[in-house]
Amino acid sequence: MTLRQEADKLLGRNADSLTRLIVINVIVFILANIFTNIPATSYWVNYVSLPSSFALLARYPWTLFTYMFVHVSFMHILSNMLWLYWIGIIFADFMGTKRLVYTYILGGIAGGLLYVATAPLLYPNQLGTLIGASAGVMAIIVAAAMLVPDYEIMLLFFGRVKLKYLAIAAFILSSVIDFSVNSGGKVSHVGGAIYGAIFLWQYRKGVDISGTFGDYIKSIGNFFTRKRSKKAKPFRTREQTGNSRDRQRRIDEILDKISRSGYDSLSKEEKEFLFKSSKEN
Repeated sequence: MTLRQEADKLLGRNADSLTRLIVINVIVFILANIFTNIPATSYWVNYVSLPSSFALLARYPWTLFTYMFVHVSFMHILSNMLWLYWIGIIFADFMGTKRLVYTYILGGIAGGLLYVATAPLLYPNQLGTLIGASAGVMAIIVAAAMLVPDYEIMLLFFGRVKLKYLAIAAFILSSVIDFSVNSGGKVSHVGGAIYGAIFLWQYRKGVDISGTFGDYIKSIGNFFTRKRSKKAKPFRTREQTGNSRDRQRRIDEILDKISRSGYDSLSKEEKEFLFKSSKEN
């Protein structure tokens, strides 16, 4: 397999969104360490990390997005990517890979904004910066734990552990213990966790924040993209619309069943239906 084929496998159309997120983070990590060790380009981090003041954020607004893909420490990226992979698979199986990406981004934005808002209290008379995917990853962890709290994961030395307990442990270890160390980063974890909780709470009420955000992003892209053809959009019949509503209603019923009785209570047919539905989202 050629290098181009390998790249297409990781980032092309056949790659899922979880793989792309991880690969993008790894590529940025490699480039970051190369640029950091070159004197002429070592200042690059100032343009991609999130500053701790709204005045600077107004000058570099893109940093609210770029910071969540930047890591310099190997242990930092290793920890974040392992959590993203382990919990991201579970999240994507139930909610789809598109919602995974939007939850990662919106969780990162929420964590970043909370960091900037609290920075004057954490770092009085001092400017700081924030990098890392932790806030977005924490949003996915919390949302997944609220969605399927009794989902069990096999852990070395601990055996089968329910996802809700794993999420609580992850939050305490990364956001609460020894708060005086890297307090800014830990505040961003709290912001990501808050978004993950709000997203799942609203989703259960029938409001898909991630879906709305995705539609908004698509509308912006369509606005700046010229139409190559004037073909009419396919017409959706009433039957197709009704089938879509029935499908969503059944998904909600299955998710409610998981919350009440756990994932293992699902029949084989229900598991297959949920799996196929997640791939279509």
